[in-house]
Amino acid sequence: MRTRTQRTAWRTALLAGATALGLMGVVACGGSPAATTPDGKTELTWAMWVGGTEDTAAWQKVADEAGAAAGVHITLQGSTFADHFTKMSTQLASGDAPCLVAVQSLRTALLKDGMLPLGDLAKADNLDLSVFDKSMLDGLSADGNLYALPYDVGPMMMFYNKDMFAAAGVAEPKAGWTTAEFLDAAKKLTTGGKYAIAPNPGDLAIEAQVLAFNGGRVLTPDAKLDLGNADFAKGVQWVSDLTNVQKVSPQFPGGDTAFAANQFTSSAVAMSIDGPWSLLDTKAKVKFNLGVTTLPAGPGGGKSFSAGSGWGISKNCATPDKAFAALKEMTGAKILGELGAAGRALPARTAQQQVWIDHANIPGVAETLKTATANAVPIPSNPASEQMGQLFNQYIVKAINGQQPAADVMKDIAAQMPTS
Repeated sequence: MRTRTQRTAWRTALLAGATALGLMGVVACGGSPAATTPDGKTELTWAMWVGGTEDTAAWQKVADEAGAAAGVHITLQGSTFADHFTKMSTQLASGDAPCLVAVQSLRTALLKDGMLPLGDLAKADNLDLSVFDKSMLDGLSADGNLYALPYDVGPMMMFYNKDMFAAAGVAEPKAGWTTAEFLDAAKKLTTGGKYAIAPNPGDLAIEAQVLAFNGGRVLTPDAKLDLGNADFAKGVQWVSDLTNVQKVSPQFPGGDTAFAANQFTSSAVAMSIDGPWSLLDTKAKVKFNLGVTTLPAGPGGGKSFSAGSGWGISKNCATPDKAFAALKEMTGAKILGELGAAGRALPARTAQQQVWIDHANIPGVAETLKTATANAVPIPSNPASEQMGQLFNQYIVKAINGQQPAADVMKDIAAQMPTS
């Protein structure tokens, strides 16, 4: 969490930004009276994670299009994905959060107390929620309430470098392949200073990899913490052994959360665990033929976690009706279709998913998506999920690099976590 000094600095910076924007008649839409632009439109601020200039431009386009359609003005407030949830939990708790807030399904429970339940607004608006993927409606709900309208969805999958597979004389993996087939391929792909796959201790990646391997999980289906789960520790040990025993995966440099993705896009490794939201962006970055398949299934495994994100309304928003009108446009067929075409999302509106498939233009992607989705379960959300994710990035590297057995690492993580 941020220190008191950091939180004070953030609030000071936020106030300074609002003052600057005040020259245009814009102020944050917290507990204050509704702000308007000079032309009389309601001003809404949207907190969203962004990954750079290109990402910012894409989300700004969403803000502009949705704002115009809803008759409001939306100002994008960007932060990194790593900072977003700590920042939002602080702002929501203090009552100075923006009206529109991005929510990831893994962390719905973390933010829900400062968010407005959307059920009554959706009912009053006659919004047909059945057009959205049900797993994401479930993932963005807590305590029986929906807190965000979903914009993307996706099971975790395996991206692979077709050129490296061909050079090693390895057949391309088929959807539904096994961990035995994966390991056989990985040994052949590890050659000439390059590896089969880079380790990824990020919560979604490691939890999905272990679930596919042996079914181990640190969150029960009803979202209770189970950090002492023996199968999960065994799964993490299997991942560690890929580096230290099988030698098909490199050591992991602690703190580099982009390590696995960067190793893959630079052709230093042949495979990477990721979600469909990254596929088209990855395809645009790489200089090789990109393939996609399911996560390899081990004994007792075979499932994959499905995750996604959406946008909700903070409780302190002065104009929830205007904010909901904006949400409807942001998650409408037009904008989600555009996000799908651009590769920013596998649309949570199921009717728009074919757009993503068509623009991916990767042989086998539709089959892979169908197989992965059929074997996917929503990853539960616990109020401590963000803390657990931070500890995973900090501690699981010790198991990956052979410094500690996975079971001991999980005990260290459990000792710093709440018990439910």
